[in-house]
Amino acid sequence: MVRVFTNLVVTQRLLIVAATAGTLAVGWLSLGRSPQLLPSPEEANRQAEQLSPEELTNLSIDAELRDRLRFDPAWQPIARSVRQDLMILKWGNNQLANPVWQRYGARAYPLLAYYARSADPTRQTYGVVGIRSLGKPYTTLWLEQQLQHQAKAPDFYLVTGNPALVLDPTIDAPYEWNWQPEFGLDDPETRDRLIRLAQDYLEPETSPDYYSQFNLSFLTALLGYEELLPPQPAAPSHPALDPALDEWNQLEQRTPLTTAQIQQAINIYRNLSPQTQEYFLVTRLGEIRAGEISALGAALLRHLATNPESSEQVWAIAELNRHGDPQGRRLLQTILNGDLTPLHTLTRAVSYGFFPQTVDWGTHAYYLLVGMAEQYPQSRFIRASKEYGELRGIYYFGGEPRSETSVEQAEQTPAAQREQNWQTWLNQYSDHPGADDATYFLARSLQDQNKVMEAMEHWIALMTQPIGDGDAAYLAYPHVRSLLDVGLTTDQLATVLEQHQNEAIAPLFQYALAVHQARAQDYAQALQTSNGLNFAPLQEVLERYYGADERFGYAFRPNTTLEDMQTLLAEQRQKWHQLQQLQATNTPQSRYELASNWAGEGGWKNGYLAVWDDGRTALLPTGDWSNYYCTIFWVCNQAVRSPEAVRLSYQQGSQNAIALSLYQKLLDDPNIPASMREKAIYMATETLLWQWEDHPLGETFRIHPPAGVKSTIAIPDPTAAANLDYYDEWQSQYDQYEQDYLNALNEAIEQLQRTFPQSVYIDDLLFSKYALSGQLGSLEQIVQRYPNGDRAEEAQFLINHRHLHTNPE
Repeated sequence: MVRVFTNLVVTQRLLIVAATAGTLAVGWLSLGRSPQLLPSPEEANRQAEQLSPEELTNLSIDAELRDRLRFDPAWQPIARSVRQDLMILKWGNNQLANPVWQRYGARAYPLLAYYARSADPTRQTYGVVGIRSLGKPYTTLWLEQQLQHQAKAPDFYLVTGNPALVLDPTIDAPYEWNWQPEFGLDDPETRDRLIRLAQDYLEPETSPDYYSQFNLSFLTALLGYEELLPPQPAAPSHPALDPALDEWNQLEQRTPLTTAQIQQAINIYRNLSPQTQEYFLVTRLGEIRAGEISALGAALLRHLATNPESSEQVWAIAELNRHGDPQGRRLLQTILNGDLTPLHTLTRAVSYGFFPQTVDWGTHAYYLLVGMAEQYPQSRFIRASKEYGELRGIYYFGGEPRSETSVEQAEQTPAAQREQNWQTWLNQYSDHPGADDATYFLARSLQDQNKVMEAMEHWIALMTQPIGDGDAAYLAYPHVRSLLDVGLTTDQLATVLEQHQNEAIAPLFQYALAVHQARAQDYAQALQTSNGLNFAPLQEVLERYYGADERFGYAFRPNTTLEDMQTLLAEQRQKWHQLQQLQATNTPQSRYELASNWAGEGGWKNGYLAVWDDGRTALLPTGDWSNYYCTIFWVCNQAVRSPEAVRLSYQQGSQNAIALSLYQKLLDDPNIPASMREKAIYMATETLLWQWEDHPLGETFRIHPPAGVKSTIAIPDPTAAANLDYYDEWQSQYDQYEQDYLNALNEAIEQLQRTFPQSVYIDDLLFSKYALSGQLGSLEQIVQRYPNGDRAEEAQFLINHRHLHTNPE
């Protein structure tokens, strides 16, 4: 079964690494003395007592000082007691007997503030509850610093929840809690000051971090979310209340109409707001029964029908046809049997669920089109629509299946035949409103034959050229960015760039090529390719995806997205410069640093293609849950793309796979120093475990086996059992992948024990083995063979308290 325990311990020392109460040395630090000699706890305690709350809260510790205090013999008792507290919170019964804030009071503040900044939820809880226990003014001063620093941590519930429940969610305690007085917010002056501070340091709504801000949570808790929204403009009056319509009504009663009166009515319509014009056409004129339109209404429609500059021309022609007007019929038949381009304005209004201007406008346009199909079934437009529907097994208008099996039969048509069918249809009806939809299915049929470069040209055409009515154009970009990220090879990207280098879309391909070159360790070429790269020309291209209807929201408008891309590119180029220098140095140390740069925090930026709106994890097809998206997007469809090609492309797009490859090359060198080999074995294994614990399973499966892992799976294919109806098969496959990672972990442990028996990393890896496998023997081995290691206490604690947590088996 799935290991329910594995998330307790992620790698890179996510287990408790106690930052000791050595923060009591703050008095000594505040005097600016050399940190070469640590004071005793007693001396530090004495000096800390002399500091005011403001001085105390302005002091902080970093990881370097924390580690020095952690290993200093004089501080060991304090270190152990803090570690014990954290273990009780993480794995025990949450009952803290004498936590650091009770023993040392406010002097422990810098330590507690350090923990409150931690990414680990247990340490966050310990820090925030401790600060809240100190009371004012420390709580107020801490909150003020949080707001000024634009913090992302801690979880705001730690600030507002009942402290007893925060420490132990299992106890019976009131859930509702008046938290504001704890932080001095019951004082109006303090409250107003901190609200202003939070507002001053609030990142704009366009920021990708907007909703994760501590400041936003604070303001929402105090003011309510509605108060944070920008002022909404007053709702416009209903179009029916426009006084100009009264003037129209008066003219409509006059018979016979003079030319001057008709022109007056046309002018009235022209001067209406767009919303009122739409209301007038759809509601006032559109609801009139066929053949019963007034003379003035017909005159307006004739004016619009004969005005090629009017966006409502085809609408008016169709309406005249509905009322039996001879001129309207002639004009409509000319369109239906000739150039179909004018129909695009009408079909685009329908869009079958994709956000028409209003429901009434889209619905009425749909019925006008259905009326054409009934009245002129032999017209070129309707014949083309029928043939389109037959190719897909649906009715063109509405999209309903033509029969119970028609859609399935259409989908089972061989890809080569589908390609021929769609190409033939497009050759005949390139002006049809559905030409963009047909181009989409043509590109899909090409992908299904591995003709990915031909398919790419059609995706690019959908993004850059006016094809059909354009309502399917937004479908192209998800395909393009998937192919740019894990589909096309570097050589193929270079070809695409060369073919489109003079077009507005060229910066997208130039950027993708540079990222691929960086992934391949060709940093010099990546810098050359990306030199002077400007994303501004892409704005118009991406507008087809994001759309003027703002269906993706303000935060994902093209200009904002492109600004984010430009900012990240600048940072990436700096990273590529640094990586190039490490590569050029070409010493064992620089090669180790190169691998660690990829594996470390921020290493993902080295090879990240910034086309995903910060959603690559969710949007990149991997097939971990279903083969459906692999079939659509090709990149992970092992039915048509070779498993080796899929694996290599996903490895090239994986931060960890690249890091593991670099570590492995270093380990394959027999001449590297022993100390570096020891460290590289550990870091490579940590990176492997980080991949398993903290990355999407789909990605983990796709890159399998990464460097350093021996696969027991003949042809890894996560999509084979991705259907949840086959859970047992999926679980069996999951267990195979997990076993491969466990085997790699065992091999690393054995290698360290054999070659570096005194390695300080062995107990860390044994602890990770327990988390991954649930084997108690790993903990016992730590206690017995490595009693002085920094995992020994945790291991003994878990052995003694194993009844308190879920059995991983």
